[in-house]
Amino acid sequence: MKKIKKILLILMLFIILVYVTNITSIPNDLILLQGENLNLKTILGLSISDINGQTIEAVNTDDDKISNNVGKVDLSLNLAGFSVKDLTVNVIPNSVVIPSGETIGLRLYTSGVLVVGMSEIQGVDNNNYTPYKNSGIKEGDMITKVDDESITCTADLISKVNECNGNYVKITYVRDGNNYDTTILPTKTSENEYKLGLWVRDAASRCRYNYIL
Repeated sequence: MKKIKKILLILMLFIILVYVTNITSIPNDLILLQGENLNLKTILGLSISDINGQTIEAVNTDDDKISNNVGKVDLSLNLAGFSVKDLTVNVIPNSVVIPSGETIGLRLYTSGVLVVGMSEIQGVDNNNYTPYKNSGIKEGDMITKVDDESITCTADLISKVNECNGNYVKITYVRDGNNYDTTILPTKTSENEYKLGLWVRDAASRCRYNYIL
């Protein structure tokens, strides 16, 4: 009987850990292009509702109500009907730039990664960390270099951060056409990876997927 209780306790703790991990992995702030799908991976029992309490059924697929209009949308992540996290979705215009004529100093980004959100990272010690805090990096910034080496895509960024071996990394990012440098100490996770706590997307890709780094 004691053995069964112990197994049930371990199972319950495991389930709690899975839910806590899923909840903390979802960033508090997200950036969507107008008309883009809200793509949040949640598990059974979690739901998302708007400020009026109306549940958004299509969490992992299209939800035109979210990104039809430019502006800020406040949402709530719920577990069994109780709010466990507030989410803010910033919808920005989906502009298309068609280069033509002679160059006049216009700079188009064909490499780098766009910061689209931030999230706590669970470290190898099971504590939550925010490595990006006080770094100055914000949503909408473009990361172009790590330790003075150019970044072309999210795979490059992930690889270079994992090469830090627990040391600070120098991050170069662009905001409003200006370059800035900062340092971040990545957090080591139980998967033996190093993460910054940033949700990023390839700058030159039309892919809608975001990656937690």
